[in-house]
Amino acid sequence: MEPRGLKLYPIEGYEIYGLSRNPFEQLASEGISDVESIHVYQEIDMRLSMIISEVIGNRSSIALSIIGPLGMGKTQRLKSIAKAISDSRGKAIYVKVDTNDILKLTRDIFYALKPPRSRTNIFLENLSRKLGFIDRLEKMLSSTQEYKSRDIAELLTEQMGKYPYCALLLDELENMQTAREQDKIQFFEMLRHFISNMPQGCIVAFACIPEAYEEYSKIFPAFFMRLHYEFRLRPMSIDEAYELVKKRLNRVRIRDTADPLYPFTEEAIKLIHELGHGNPRQILRLLHYVLSESAKHKFDPIDDYVVTTILEEPKSLEEYLTRIPKEYKDLVEIIVHKFSGGPVSYIQVAKEAKKPGIQVYDQLEELIRLGFLVGDPKGNYKVPEYVRKFLEGEETGTKEV
Repeated sequence: MEPRGLKLYPIEGYEIYGLSRNPFEQLASEGISDVESIHVYQEIDMRLSMIISEVIGNRSSIALSIIGPLGMGKTQRLKSIAKAISDSRGKAIYVKVDTNDILKLTRDIFYALKPPRSRTNIFLENLSRKLGFIDRLEKMLSSTQEYKSRDIAELLTEQMGKYPYCALLLDELENMQTAREQDKIQFFEMLRHFISNMPQGCIVAFACIPEAYEEYSKIFPAFFMRLHYEFRLRPMSIDEAYELVKKRLNRVRIRDTADPLYPFTEEAIKLIHELGHGNPRQILRLLHYVLSESAKHKFDPIDDYVVTTILEEPKSLEEYLTRIPKEYKDLVEIIVHKFSGGPVSYIQVAKEAKKPGIQVYDQLEELIRLGFLVGDPKGNYKVPEYVRKFLEGEETGTKEV
């Protein structure tokens, strides 16, 4: 007899499709060792390649921005710049912005300049302290009142100028949005001074979502006027989605096939592309889930009817929660169980989850994009209407008992 409350499913057997595993599990291409073999190249990649060649070949200095919604490949592009600079014996500083504190963010930039600790490097660090470099920097980073944008920029130029090539790469800059306006102005003023006096052979690039970019450009237009290039990422075309699927599947094939899309049909990929709105991360999430569920039930091939069947609305609260990506599941469970499905603010969810507010905000926004939550005009979050019916049904059942 099956244990009560426990649903047993057959183990996914990807071998029925001639695959060793699910190739769509890794959503971020930068986390894959041979990323070049699966990356789907777009116009921006060709442009970035030309810019990198200009910087390394002619020791030019260039500043640029990469704008796009979450999941569009901004991090991958920054990491490709970092790799190119490092491969040319240069210094690439990549910082994932996880704070709205400009003092911490600036420390993170300078900390990334530090070489691994060794007896020689400790000696050089002590020498720098004696010469006043570290003391000056620490004083300017002791408070926002002491933050001297021009002086900090000059110190950064001096340090990065020691390398034949260098890059300053700031990812997820939208996480600074909640900083005080004066703090944001000070930080962008520092970046403006740095760009105005960049060392030769230097690239400055940052990535953020469109909403934050528009806000920042209004606050400090003088900085954005100094950018040489502005790249706005576009959604994947259907042909690029086909290429994405083919490349990922090819990595894990253990049996030859005449159809590079197998076990998917073209109609299935078209539907998934449409449901994911051309967003690479959303397309990969859908592909991962559909392939996983299809393997459980041995659907072969996976056509648009199979995709529709798998992605139709859940039939119970348990099924709804099962579909939530594991990295977001705790937030949805808080909204469902602690706040009766919402509406609830991201701050309330963050307090319950004991996580940083900015991180929770980003994750809740991603859940809206994935269709697991909906927003309201006041900026709150709640479960979809069909989930609300499950909750109301549970309450009715409890009252009847």
